[in-house]
Amino acid sequence: MKKYAVLAFALLGISLFAHGFYMQGKAWLAQRLIEQAWEQALVKPRTKVKPWFYADSYVTGQVNWPTREKKLTLLAGATGRNLAFAPSHFLPSAKLGEHNKAVLIAGHNDTHFAFLADVTQGEHFTLQLQNGELQHYQVTKIDIIHQSDSAFLNVPGLYLMTCYPFDSLTSGTDLRLLVSATLVSSSRGGSIITS
Repeated sequence: MKKYAVLAFALLGISLFAHGFYMQGKAWLAQRLIEQAWEQALVKPRTKVKPWFYADSYVTGQVNWPTREKKLTLLAGATGRNLAFAPSHFLPSAKLGEHNKAVLIAGHNDTHFAFLADVTQGEHFTLQLQNGELQHYQVTKIDIIHQSDSAFLNVPGLYLMTCYPFDSLTSGTDLRLLVSATLVSSSRGGSIITS
């Protein structure tokens, strides 16, 4: 009897290890495929490039935050499935790149947007669009809001949102960290346009 219990625990341990290895491998591969899709999307700016053939989303832009050593490719549609793989553009907000409207990008606070916990007002980052345009932003405000609060979408700007608090023991909290940013300038093909 003792022999069977040891065997059962050994099999359970092996299966848990294999499952964890599979999940880590899947996450690593997804990031490589998303980056590869972004490179293809820059070459074909009018094409919706999916990271894998059965994906229900496509790449739409890339945030580069040099001071935080973060380069994050964005997916279209902030669904639970997409957010598991990358920060995502909330489609009901304005299109990425629209200067005079509110654009929202969401991400998980324990993966891609974990660095937002340390971001401060005044920091700079860029958003590259699929057409090659590079938009330069500055963080203007950091707020904690209720998940039902959408009033900020009435004010033009780029918004990054994640769940709050960062060290919560439970998921699905009612609060969100909202990082507001203003367009400083944009450039494409060597020409710079300041706003």
